[in-house]
Amino acid sequence: MVVFLFTAGFRCLGTWDNGAQFVPAGSGGLLPQFISAAWPSLSIGLYSALLLSLSYAARRRIPVIRTCLVSFILALGFTLGISLGLSRLPESIPPGPEKRPITLGKPGLLLSSADTVIVLLDDPAKMDGSRVVSIPGRPLIYQEVPRGPGNTILDLPPMAFNREHIFSFNDLFIDINLSAEQFHHRLQEGLIPFLAYAGALIFLLVSLDFVLNLSFWPLANLFLGALAFRGILAFESFLNSREIQEGIRSFLRNRLPEFLISPLVLIAIGLLLILYSLLSFFAWGRRALDEN
Repeated sequence: MVVFLFTAGFRCLGTWDNGAQFVPAGSGGLLPQFISAAWPSLSIGLYSALLLSLSYAARRRIPVIRTCLVSFILALGFTLGISLGLSRLPESIPPGPEKRPITLGKPGLLLSSADTVIVLLDDPAKMDGSRVVSIPGRPLIYQEVPRGPGNTILDLPPMAFNREHIFSFNDLFIDINLSAEQFHHRLQEGLIPFLAYAGALIFLLVSLDFVLNLSFWPLANLFLGALAFRGILAFESFLNSREIQEGIRSFLRNRLPEFLISPLVLIAIGLLLILYSLLSFFAWGRRALDEN
């Protein structure tokens, strides 16, 4: 829950930061922005909570069956509770007066898009304020009322903020957003499709418990577990892609309901991992007995 709230708050700040680029500034509704930021935070909270829980249980030598069972129940309850809360939050809180945030800049603000430069002569918060447009190879254009075809107000390009993008995290954020969209989409389909998908995903993540016991160094195990969870997150996006779903449906020839395709694949992989864990446990146990 702490990870979920922290991530949701941090993503809200990112949403406000993106909204500050627009001229005039976009809508300042707090509740819609929190909900849009909270859905991706649900995926982050789920993966992080399971990883930390399994790591803690491995360090404390808690029995595997108890760890997996308790982690599965708590994670499924957390996912269901947060999802239902986010879906019903707009209905439970009456909308208050919407406040438009302050638009950055003053008269004389320069905005550029490609080679075109626009100079705002009035307050940037005024949508139909006068402006001067500079297009390469053409004289300056003065627009007292900037209206285009159909008597519509021409949109302004966003303000350019200097940012350093870490491209190695772009794929991670994309997969997190796709995972959140799956939760949201399944909940809109109904409670049973949501529970089937969320339960199958949690079952697969819990079946990776053996990764947190691969070595005698807890920190190394935690790092390996994070890599394994990152692989599951990427596989989740791959499995839910349209091409893969269409390929599986054509192979099964509509023998199963569509909402059960992904959950059954996740459960099958989880069962294979559990089988591998059991075989490894018996093999290492027998080897230890032979050595003694």
